[in-house]
Amino acid sequence: MREALHKQKRHLEMFTRFERYLLVYTFASLSFACGESDPARLSLPSLVQEIQVDARIDEGVWAHSQVLESLISPWPGEEDHDKTLFRAFVSPNHFNFSFEERDNSLTTVAFQDETSVEQEDRVELFFSNDTTLTKYYCIEIDPNGNTLDYSASFYRNFDKTWDFSSKELATRITDNGYLAEGKISLTELGELGISFPFYIGIFRADFKPEGENAVTWFSWQRPKSKTPDFHIPSAFGEIVRIE
Repeated sequence: MREALHKQKRHLEMFTRFERYLLVYTFASLSFACGESDPARLSLPSLVQEIQVDARIDEGVWAHSQVLESLISPWPGEEDHDKTLFRAFVSPNHFNFSFEERDNSLTTVAFQDETSVEQEDRVELFFSNDTTLTKYYCIEIDPNGNTLDYSASFYRNFDKTWDFSSKELATRITDNGYLAEGKISLTELGELGISFPFYIGIFRADFKPEGENAVTWFSWQRPKSKTPDFHIPSAFGEIVRIE
């Protein structure tokens, strides 16, 4: 009798393991069949210290920020590697960020107006409340601290007269490239409808000495486009705040 009960127990344990295997296998198969992964998510710590924007990022608070190491360049013929360190965190009053770029071929032009930035090496942040991109807000920063900021709506309807009113920015050219540091008021973002969780695009343009069309585009996400395009929903990822 005891032997029969022991065999029955072993049979039930094996059946349970088999059920678990089927569940995992089915989930994995469905995920593979869909060919889609959940949108990337960046979790930003909430820290109590406000920063002084001076392109130094030497305050201790930066050691506790969220860090992205490298962006991607997914388009054919471009280098699929990058040397960017993007850092971000939330303080009581600001969205804080920095880009540390390695770049041995800095490309800049004489600044005439905001559109000059479109011809240069630069880093970019796009903010949207959702992935419809009905309304989103962009800032592009060159190594010398010149900026192009504008509002936009899908698809590629730009208002380049619009500017962030609360932005504080500083840049510094380094031995290896350049560094950009900045912060934007959470109050202003809230007035624009941007509140946690929201969506963000993190980008870089790296121009080469060969000519104005010799540029490699880098993105946090892998946009679903055969040619470089950051103004589409798949170029954005979700930002959440950790309290």
